[in-house]
Amino acid sequence: MVSTETQKLTTSSERLKYVRSLIRVTRAYLQEKYGLPEVTLKSWENSTTKLTRSGAKRCVEIYLNEGVIVSEDWIMEGVGLDPTISVKVSQYFATPTHKELPTEDDEVCMFRDANAFKESHPGIVIMVVSNDDMRPFYKPGDYIGGKMRFKEDINTAVNKDCIIHLKNGERFFRRLIKNHTDGYNLTCLNPNETTAEPVLYDVEIDGAAPIIWHRWKDD
Repeated sequence: MVSTETQKLTTSSERLKYVRSLIRVTRAYLQEKYGLPEVTLKSWENSTTKLTRSGAKRCVEIYLNEGVIVSEDWIMEGVGLDPTISVKVSQYFATPTHKELPTEDDEVCMFRDANAFKESHPGIVIMVVSNDDMRPFYKPGDYIGGKMRFKEDINTAVNKDCIIHLKNGERFFRRLIKNHTDGYNLTCLNPNETTAEPVLYDVEIDGAAPIIWHRWKDD
């Protein structure tokens, strides 16, 4: 879920600083333990240096080890679920894979599965479902992933549930439909009173990723 507090974080630097505040550690501590230069982190948090994807990925790995579950997309763009704290993350990485983990660690497993899937397949994008628009097949908190297609290859994603990147920078998880003008519409599977626009008409698509990976919490 997205909190009122995090909605006020409009830049990647503000979101990065917020993540560190969750566990109340200093930049000096992170430098000593993980080798991330204090001056580098300070420049990212204060927007004196632009935070890159590779920088965000490094921070995600560090904070995951410190017990904070957060995604690169959330830090960079504010997309997906807010950061959450799991006191058992370190235990998870120290546990042999053949051992059964407690059910309360499944959120950590989902996050690690998503990272493993993304890193093992080129062109993969991951999203966390944030609303009820695609029920009953997908619910809030589920992780979904697919391989991004561009230009004429977008047509191969028609009539499929896709992660959609629009040319204006917006991102959606909807079913991709071809309309009568040979353009594209995005429709949800579960229109309800909370959905402002059940169908988005004539959208300008930059890329579409049909869902080929779906991970949900074991509850």
